[in-house]
Amino acid sequence: MRNTKGQFQLGHSGGRPKGARNRLAAQVFEDILHHWCEPAAPGSKLCKGAEALETLYKEKPGEYLRLTASVLPREFIFENVTSDLDDEQIDELLLTLRQRMIEARTAPASLTSPDADGVGNEPEPRH
Repeated sequence: MRNTKGQFQLGHSGGRPKGARNRLAAQVFEDILHHWCEPAAPGSKLCKGAEALETLYKEKPGEYLRLTASVLPREFIFENVTSDLDDEQIDELLLTLRQRMIEARTAPASLTSPDADGVGNEPEPRH
């Protein structure tokens, strides 16, 4: 029940039931997973999700890389890169990365600024 100002009256809850957002999100993820796993074509061993990733990789590799990096936890990336390195090797890696960042910032804009879609628009050679 609401009062004349549209506010819920004491003792009356309104809006979305508890847990509804979580149930909806779970259902959306389940639907996406189901769609992702469907065959890309009748009889195909490739699923729609894998086909979409392959297409993205071929047509927009920069976007593919961004997507890949965005779904990996930061800890996973760092731990896997550094797990077999000793302290001296990690220090050397950090110095190398820092130098590359400096070089990227001082490089001409045409070399470091991708197009809006993150990839150069040079046509691929036709055979």
